[in-house]
Amino acid sequence: MKGLAVRFGFGLMLLGLAGCSNFFEGGIAFSGPTVLVSRENLSFKTETDQNGNTTYTYSYQIVLYSLPGSGVGIVELLDASNNQVESPFLIPQSCPPANTDPCGPYTRQVDKSSPTPLSPVQAVKYRSISPNGQEKVLSLPAPIELY
Repeated sequence: MKGLAVRFGFGLMLLGLAGCSNFFEGGIAFSGPTVLVSRENLSFKTETDQNGNTTYTYSYQIVLYSLPGSGVGIVELLDASNNQVESPFLIPQSCPPANTDPCGPYTRQVDKSSPTPLSPVQAVKYRSISPNGQEKVLSLPAPIELY
């Protein structure tokens, strides 16, 4: 009887872990995305119109790859104070644990114009939000400059 109880308890523990799709430093996030992030193809231009008004335009792409075993959900890029620095990304499908490479890319084109030069904002972490609302904040390996 004791052996049956031990097996039943172990089975419940395995069943609980089966719902986890992400293991990383700091804990387990249930079903949420775990990603790699980069900024690519940065371009900058200034234009002055006939009235002497100058416009500064910044263009770049934000590229996310979901890691093997990563689930679906929302990713919000954050600065050091946990302020959102870009609109959220949807990661629409899981990345199978058996993959040897990350899934994606999930790319967003960003174009920003301003009458004055913009100072870069650094994304240093991201919030992973699973479909059931569970959140986990994770640090990026290196800061990413955004405008």
